[in-house]
Amino acid sequence: VFISQILTHRRDVSKPRQRKQLFEKGGHSHCAPLLIDVKNLFKIYHEGEESEVRALDGVSLSVDRGEFLAIIGQSGSGKSTLMNILGCLDIPTYGDYHLDGVDVTELSDRQLAHIRNKQIGFIFQQYNLIQNLTVLENVELPLIYQGVPSAERKRRVREALDRVALGKRRSHRPTELSGGQQQRVGIARAMAVKPDVIFFDEPTSALDPELVGGVLSVMKKLAEDGVTMIVVTHEMKFAREAASKVIFMDGGVIVEEGDPETVFTHPKEARTRKFLRRILDHEDIPEDREGIPEVRAAVKSIPSVSAMPGFM
Repeated sequence: VFISQILTHRRDVSKPRQRKQLFEKGGHSHCAPLLIDVKNLFKIYHEGEESEVRALDGVSLSVDRGEFLAIIGQSGSGKSTLMNILGCLDIPTYGDYHLDGVDVTELSDRQLAHIRNKQIGFIFQQYNLIQNLTVLENVELPLIYQGVPSAERKRRVREALDRVALGKRRSHRPTELSGGQQQRVGIARAMAVKPDVIFFDEPTSALDPELVGGVLSVMKKLAEDGVTMIVVTHEMKFAREAASKVIFMDGGVIVEEGDPETVFTHPKEARTRKFLRRILDHEDIPEDREGIPEVRAAVKSIPSVSAMPGFM
């Protein structure tokens, strides 16, 4: 996916008129629009058939610049489907999605590829690094295809690797790095492009437990620096500590939305309380409102990010 995106972008460079029209559709005005504005989003498979599946069923949300949105929920709740649409990897069946003022549902495949390459960074479960390239070359590659001058490329790569504490590993190849270090290279590669928003799709799910803390600490620092991020995660303590907003999804809808403290310690919906009770493995937590103090205690009992193995 990564290589196809950057190759598509290279073909688009020869079409400045199309790029100009794309940005003219955007909202780069004195009154900047929300970075992400989604209204009544549906993703329906086999619509009208007995096997119809509503992966998204009327989702609305907004994300502004500098926000860190954590999306939580069980498998099959619609988290990854929403992530793919927000990241312009898929299109909705119905609904409106504006990215920085641009109605992306009306764009061509090439225009979507341009947005993915210039405005969006992706961190997947797998690292998607090119094994025969060094760390430096992996981070530099998308900048080459974007036509960034050599001196600027080197500066951006050096800065990005320093931010993820891998400056001394720039000459290593992916096979010489741990899984956590490879994931941090992926974060550096995304950061070097200077995107408007970075999407993380369960970035620690493929890591050994002792390597999780290093990746989460880097993400936490990015959040503190005001980098706009959206993450699908099962790391509840991390979501509570680092996110500025949390949404809980179930059955293709947003069941609960709010600041982390509210969602985790004062959940309003029974489905949210049930999920937290199950995910935190505290089966003694009741599902009624009287159970909220126990939910609070369960969340607080998880070690903080700084106490996790691999934290730097």
